[in-house]
Amino acid sequence: MARLGCTSAPRVGTSTLDDWLNGRSVPGKNSESFLLHLVGYLRREACRLQAGSTPNPAVIPAERERWLRLVRAARKERSEESPGGRPRSRTPDARPAGPVTLPPPPPDFTGRTAETEEVLRWLRPGAESESAVVVSAITGMGGAGKTALALHAAHEAQRRGWFPGGAVFADLRGYSALDPVPAGAVADRLLRAMGVPARQLPGTESGALDAWRRLLHDLAGQNASLLVVLDNVRDPGQVGALLPQPPHRALITSRQALGSLPVHHVAVAPLPTDEAVLLLDTALRAAKTQDPRCSDDPAGAEELAGLCGGLPLALRISAALLRTDPERPLSAHVEELREARDRLDTLSLDQEDTEGRPLAVRASLDLSYHHLPPAAARALRLLATCPGPDISTSTAAVLLGLPRPLGRRHLAVLARHHLIVRTGLPPGKAQAPRPIEDAERWSLHDLVRLYGAEQAERHRPGPGPDADLAPDEVAAAAQRLDDHCTALTAAADALLDGRTAAGTVPGPFEGAAEALAWLDAERANLVALVGAARRADRHRSALTLTLNLQRYLEDHWRGADAYLCGTHAEAAARHLPPTDYATALSALGNACRLTGRLDEAVERLSKAAEVAAEAERPRTVSAALHNLGLTHALRGELPAAEAAHRSDIDLSRSQGDRQGEAMALAALADVLHERGKPEAVTTALVRAAHLFHDLGDGWGSGMVALRHSRTALRDLRAPACAAACLGWAVREFRHVGAQAKVAVASVGLGAAYWQLCPACYGTKAITWTRDGAALAETGTDDRLKAQSMFQLGSLLAQSGHRTEARPHLERTAAVCAKADGDPELARLARAAHSTLAHLGKPKSPLLCTETPAQETDKLVDLVEAITRGDAPATSLLLVDPVWLALIGAGR
Repeated sequence: MARLGCTSAPRVGTSTLDDWLNGRSVPGKNSESFLLHLVGYLRREACRLQAGSTPNPAVIPAERERWLRLVRAARKERSEESPGGRPRSRTPDARPAGPVTLPPPPPDFTGRTAETEEVLRWLRPGAESESAVVVSAITGMGGAGKTALALHAAHEAQRRGWFPGGAVFADLRGYSALDPVPAGAVADRLLRAMGVPARQLPGTESGALDAWRRLLHDLAGQNASLLVVLDNVRDPGQVGALLPQPPHRALITSRQALGSLPVHHVAVAPLPTDEAVLLLDTALRAAKTQDPRCSDDPAGAEELAGLCGGLPLALRISAALLRTDPERPLSAHVEELREARDRLDTLSLDQEDTEGRPLAVRASLDLSYHHLPPAAARALRLLATCPGPDISTSTAAVLLGLPRPLGRRHLAVLARHHLIVRTGLPPGKAQAPRPIEDAERWSLHDLVRLYGAEQAERHRPGPGPDADLAPDEVAAAAQRLDDHCTALTAAADALLDGRTAAGTVPGPFEGAAEALAWLDAERANLVALVGAARRADRHRSALTLTLNLQRYLEDHWRGADAYLCGTHAEAAARHLPPTDYATALSALGNACRLTGRLDEAVERLSKAAEVAAEAERPRTVSAALHNLGLTHALRGELPAAEAAHRSDIDLSRSQGDRQGEAMALAALADVLHERGKPEAVTTALVRAAHLFHDLGDGWGSGMVALRHSRTALRDLRAPACAAACLGWAVREFRHVGAQAKVAVASVGLGAAYWQLCPACYGTKAITWTRDGAALAETGTDDRLKAQSMFQLGSLLAQSGHRTEARPHLERTAAVCAKADGDPELARLARAAHSTLAHLGKPKSPLLCTETPAQETDKLVDLVEAITRGDAPATSLLLVDPVWLALIGAGR
């Protein structure tokens, strides 16, 4: 673009052009013609890339005038801010008269140019609209985080003399082990910081807030604008009463967006891939070289940025290494970095920077590591060997073998050294009930993890005559972690399975909801632990953890995780007795079923049944037969499915396994339903319902109710009975936290209400279907997503809400587009397209066909009460054998 220069548009250098494009300078009067040529060039290039055509290169007069107005306004603004293009030097007269209680700015703050300029733009005197800035970030290595950016910008604003009233700072401890500081207490601290004598301070928080507002008003009257830095804010309620009005400014830092406050948002995150690639490219082109390797291999540049973890030091080292070898492609350097064991060796230069620091990631981390107290250094070593993306404070204490308060102190030391980062749970999980000690979590940067693992390996006992006497801290920590997670997953599984009622025995969880929340928070860590245990030859731990997680992963659409765990468990069980190998094969076969690997599922489950039979483990045989029957049914092999379930029933009865028999009967009922045998379906479900009732198995009872509801709706045309069964199923599945089954039952209940009477209960039908569809969207079952979305769209369309129906029907079609030979998804796709095609046609009004509606209203009210747990199921008596068996009657 610099070559555009001509007689009418003087040539400019690439550095000048770069300054314009990056906002470091503004085109002068003599360069306005070149600017217009540049605008035209960019317009032509944009059109060419988007449409493949070249428009008229001339800039139309209106656009020309608009660009000239913009650049002239920018020159005026720049001259007012800093005459001559240089920042104003601070003179003694410009020194602020008010107190400055800001902590010192981070001495090593670098980068974040755009974010800093954005903050300063809204702090500048005379800026309109928003009067506060929210910085959302995670403090990372090198001190470049939320607070660092806020302090850097605040000190720069003071250097420019923008706040003669002073600059005060307060930490609100929103994300801290300590309680957050209420607004009144903050106001008291700020008043003290502003020099208000202690004897004049109000004695109440409300009085302190009033005094703070009066102080702000007085300063505004004196034209003494004040900057207030409110750090570590948790929610709007902490700061709403503290925010000043113009001319004052408030700078807020928070992990939340604080969307309800009238603020300007500047989001700060770890260096994203594109910025990391830009930094890499810029570093490669240092010394005015035209190194094209990033532009020639963008995929390689992105992978390199990821392997460097977005860390500027690692990116600059990689660029320096590549500069010394101009012929080496990026892919070669990426391949070298992929090997985790050698990555820190690769990220090293035998040089020092301008401040005498070694240009090596390991050496840089050494400076922090060797200044740690011994206990904190040990904590870093053990944390680095812990698999998974993060760790809770309580689990970290177990890993370290320390009481929780002492363990947390070591974590805090590491955080102060920027070697770990304190984080929260992902959005959406923060509201879930869980043990309070698990809310605080910690994570390591990838390169810090590699460094810590190196240090841990160095501290392990080596070969020699005394090797058996030296303690292996890594192995001991791994065993503590295995034992801890095995115990917690077993307790959680018992609660979700309904085998243990909340409060019946002392345990780590108050109930199923808390157990489920813990599993949600720890899922990624637990799956990673299974793999780590298998690779470290802790075979028993890998198998046990997998078996404990089976129900949770299945009920919450985590088929990919189930398959990964099953693969590790099967590999580990090869080193265990045959009974364990059969169990692992059965678990892996079930995971294959969940992930659509049906051929592999049949192979694995058949082999599991064979190995278990040889090992004389009938319950393992029963489990394999159960899942084998489900797999055959999915493949459309109904006779084979029925044979597998009947074999399972016979085996369970011979062994006195009442729960196994009940589960087999319930599964058999599904196959019999598909084979058109309604009487046999009822017989099987009645027997299963009695067994589950006697066993107190709520999950199994819910499955029976769910299966019978389908028969009642489709075959018996008994929507009242179906609604009762589905209300029962919703309650039971909610109790054990089986979200997938709650979604299925909710959608079914919507269908039952619609069949009862669309005019009377259409609103309830739509509400229940909407709830089920929302749950389905959180999972991975495309069939359930499509079925629930189609039902919701169809009911809305029939109710006259055609505009609202359209996106749900379009969503159905989009999900079904991934049918890949699934006949049910193909059927739903055709139905969705047909309904969409008829949306514009007039519909007949919904009319009530119920003459004696009083009894139906009473039934619906009872069903709603049952789903909420407000009424016992025995309050609803229906002349239906399966319903009577569910509530323990009709024997």
